[in-house]
Amino acid sequence: MKLLHPVSLAVAIALGGASYLTYQHTQHTPYEQKADYLAAKAEKKANSPKRYDKPKEAQEFYISQRLPKGVETIPTEKYSQALAHIKNMRRYSLADNKIVFDYVPQLNSPDGVHRELGQWEELGPGNIGGRTRALIIHPTEHDIMYTAGVAGGVWKTTDAGKSWHPLSDLATNLAVTTLTFAPNDPNTIYAGTGEGFFNADALRGDGIFKSTDGGVTWTQLEATAGNELFHYTNKIVFGKNDPSTLYAATRGGVQRSKDNGTSWETVFVKEEAAVGCTDLAVVDGGDHDVLVTACGSFDTGGMHRSADGGDTWAAVLELETQGRSTIAVAPSDSNIMYALLANIDDHGMEAVYKSEDMGATWTATVTRDTADDFSRLLLSNTVYGLFPQCGYGPEPQFFNQGWYDSIIAVDPVNPDVVWTGGIDTFRSDDGGKTFVPTSIWWFDMDHELYAHADQHTIVFHPAYDGVNNTTMFVGNDGGIQRTDNALDERLDLQQVCGASNDPKGKVNWQTLNNGYAVTQFYHGTVMPDGTAYFGGTQDNGTLLGEDGGFNDWREISGGDGGWTAVDPTNPNILFSEFTGLSIQKSLDGGQTFADATNGISGDNGFPFITRFEMAPSNPQVLWIGGSQLWRTTDQAENWMAGSPVLDSSVYAIGIAPQDENIVAAGTREGYIYINYNAGEADASTPWNSFKIGDEDVRATISAIAFDPTDDKIAYATVSTFDQPHVWKTIDGGKSWKAIDKDIPNVPATSVAVDPNNAQRIIIGTDLGVFVSIDGGENWFADGSGLANTNVAKVTFHGNEVFAFTHGRSAYKVASATDEHYEFTLDEDSSVNVASAFADRFMNAFVSVEIASLPESGDLMLGEELLAVGAVIAPDKFDMVTYKPDADFTGEDSFKFTGTTEKAESTQEVTVELTVEGVNDMPVIGELENLEVMLGQAVEVDFNDKVTDLDSEEVTLSMEPQIPGLRFSDGVLSGIASSVFSGDVTLHATDGEHELSASFSVNIYDASPTIEPNQSFEVAENTPIGTVVGQLVFSDPDAEVSPVGKFHVYGDSLFSVDAEGNVIVAKELDFEFQEEVYFGVQAEDTYGNLSNHAEVHVTIRDLRGDDDDDDDGDSGSFAWLSLLSLPLAMLRRRRK
Repeated sequence: MKLLHPVSLAVAIALGGASYLTYQHTQHTPYEQKADYLAAKAEKKANSPKRYDKPKEAQEFYISQRLPKGVETIPTEKYSQALAHIKNMRRYSLADNKIVFDYVPQLNSPDGVHRELGQWEELGPGNIGGRTRALIIHPTEHDIMYTAGVAGGVWKTTDAGKSWHPLSDLATNLAVTTLTFAPNDPNTIYAGTGEGFFNADALRGDGIFKSTDGGVTWTQLEATAGNELFHYTNKIVFGKNDPSTLYAATRGGVQRSKDNGTSWETVFVKEEAAVGCTDLAVVDGGDHDVLVTACGSFDTGGMHRSADGGDTWAAVLELETQGRSTIAVAPSDSNIMYALLANIDDHGMEAVYKSEDMGATWTATVTRDTADDFSRLLLSNTVYGLFPQCGYGPEPQFFNQGWYDSIIAVDPVNPDVVWTGGIDTFRSDDGGKTFVPTSIWWFDMDHELYAHADQHTIVFHPAYDGVNNTTMFVGNDGGIQRTDNALDERLDLQQVCGASNDPKGKVNWQTLNNGYAVTQFYHGTVMPDGTAYFGGTQDNGTLLGEDGGFNDWREISGGDGGWTAVDPTNPNILFSEFTGLSIQKSLDGGQTFADATNGISGDNGFPFITRFEMAPSNPQVLWIGGSQLWRTTDQAENWMAGSPVLDSSVYAIGIAPQDENIVAAGTREGYIYINYNAGEADASTPWNSFKIGDEDVRATISAIAFDPTDDKIAYATVSTFDQPHVWKTIDGGKSWKAIDKDIPNVPATSVAVDPNNAQRIIIGTDLGVFVSIDGGENWFADGSGLANTNVAKVTFHGNEVFAFTHGRSAYKVASATDEHYEFTLDEDSSVNVASAFADRFMNAFVSVEIASLPESGDLMLGEELLAVGAVIAPDKFDMVTYKPDADFTGEDSFKFTGTTEKAESTQEVTVELTVEGVNDMPVIGELENLEVMLGQAVEVDFNDKVTDLDSEEVTLSMEPQIPGLRFSDGVLSGIASSVFSGDVTLHATDGEHELSASFSVNIYDASPTIEPNQSFEVAENTPIGTVVGQLVFSDPDAEVSPVGKFHVYGDSLFSVDAEGNVIVAKELDFEFQEEVYFGVQAEDTYGNLSNHAEVHVTIRDLRGDDDDDDDGDSGSFAWLSLLSLPLAMLRRRRK
């Protein structure tokens, strides 16, 4: 396990919270080393604490860049108006370098590794997260959860946090701080917007949004839109008695709706509480809802209760020392409530209170006066509060944040188990009397005891039972984390101090930021090779990521990150900062950083996030701005003043890419200073200046960029509402002209000029990016699909554009550099290309000259082939077509030069042609009719009858089934077993097309026939083998299947040969005339049998034919001899 090195730990607790850092030393690092570090860190925090005694000062940095003088809150309704304006703007695709006329915005979705917003590839970080104040879990499908980044919109997981995808990129406001399900329908979700805790980067909201389809689409509740009562909606809760009753704690007090949010009324206001009401609990009081709300933070607010659904209210806990309070109800007993109170002055833990009567009365369980060493740190930085105990120093250091991060929750099963979250998480097992830490923010992020600092929400798993399921989730400044053993042992002092790190038996944590990309960048830089990038972020330090590592970003410097830079000649040299004057330098690719402010003194005007820039043409030269400009020519080894004190703090610096001596700076109040010999400037050197707007108008200059080809041309952006947001000079800063005529009234934050095409300008704003392709004359909304989020920095690198956002992480898109049009056609068709003969603004060229021809097709003007150099007039444009060569599929192209109305202005355009193969229908050749005899063997291959021009796999089938035959793999085979006559259909399909053809099949009976009842006569004693006669029979297919044999049935004296001859087969020796009968059946060579026929043969007795006796008495003797035989023997048929 790695713990934070003391130097790293110092940075980690910089302004912006106790943020995670990679710690390279082990638990054996000497206490003296940690003590030295922590002492130095304590001094830094004392100079720039993350707490504010005045709410307006807390918001100064973010708001001051956007608000005109005299305006105190960001007019969020202007974002809604701007979004409506954007919907009607023309779109331009950076990826395709063309205007998009059929743009359809789409939400992005994950693929597990990368994500895309249209053509923008999301780079991450997907593993860092960002400030999260809301998390809800589906009541029956527990793998479905919804969460929200305070500047990143609503997100959803369907796999218990293994992956996340955004749901509200297209909403008008992304600052979501509270979520809730409708009581009887988890597909209905309410999202409250606006972060109302007075942190510096808090975004004002614009009411409540509602989804009825599980977050797929969102609509704004009309009554809350543009309603100042809902600019900061901190908590939304449904009533317990009526599912249509909804309550909201807002900066305007407690609001109530009795019609699911259609209409609202204010039911409670705490006048003295500037922050309004920050928390609200609702329990079932029987006939009425019982409400308990907490109001105030930097001023007195206290807690108030209503026992009649909000009609009347009474104070129940209102202490002079009470600052922000948070409330929790015991799920197992709604009579029991707890409240965590911050002190109004120092924002540390004031007390924990408990109620056992639904909030009517409250009793302190622990106060700052009675608390032990752990319990007093519920809202403090734990390790600093334990300096003496840890051996780091003689005095505890209380850096308290109870105004910013405070949450309390009660175990769903045991009302004596109470959780709190401040910087770290704590648990009480004795009803709130004592608390012990359960997480450590400064351990390595992969360690089981680590949970990110600054807790904002605690949520228990719906199936939590305290035994089999003890899963709990927290939302903090680092996103979402989970423990599956919430009731295991808490930490001991050795672990809190970093002297021990054994997680066994302790509450363990795991991060669920798998694609939860809500990091808030202030600035970003692309590494020289374009495959890595780093940037400063809110709450999460300076982060570095690489291509293909969406979930593998790592922190290289802690605290709130700020501006960044890299030496393009040596990528190991990096610059970063946290807040104020804090620029630091790394010589080892970010492994270590050292202070780089030597020489800067007497300047107290450095803003919260200080701007510095490296000269593109000389990485030894950097400029940084406070109340004046400072310059280094040796990569921050030494700094010197480069200007006198300016009108106000520097908020933008631009350096010409051609010349390190050409520098411009913009200030908070709207002055642009420029010097074309800045390399020689010092504290007494005057700079040329120009005031944007009137003298009494604030127009904060947020970014400056020079034209890469003409250093007299520069662009500047303004982040103040109601001022022109983009300006241009063409005379070296002597005069500036507003050029934002198409851009909506939203703060512009960044500007970049394409180094390959100086006419292409990109502007980053609070609602995405806008592009000009003619040097600022016309502007387009992004047509490549980026989210409507605050883009802190846009920059070109090669042919790619990078966008670092404040709430939706980092993106890039490959940007086409040439003018081109694309056409797609089928191989059997042609396409008219006239639509390509117009400039980028769709104005028709006055002439077109063919510069190159397609290689695999013909470019035609009517019936005429065009040649290189052919000039086409506008009235002939519609006659130009492209026809591909026969059977060609693939990519083809041609080029032309178009001349605009300005004769000196031409454009070379590439026309790209994609010829797609046509899946032609299969072809079935001529099918022959099939005529076979019953019993005949059949084998017919139909595969050679079917062809497919696209060489697709063709599947054959046949119907109906023919008796005795089967059709398989295109072959009909078998023995015809029954008579059949009719049409049979062959089907051929390639998966898309199907063709059928029929043929006739005739299976006929070809059996031989024997004429019945045929008779023959033969004499007694006719020799064996003698032919008695020939049967009369017929054989219809004698040539194909002649009769091959005859079957004789019975004990016949005769046989029949293959020719039908009746032949004597046995001795014919009878005393008298004999009548013989036998059956016969013919069989042909196919096995067909004839009918059964009976044959009659008469055998004559030859003695009856001779009347003379040779010896005169033999006849008498024979007759007499018969008298001695039995009567039965007289008729014997054979001797």
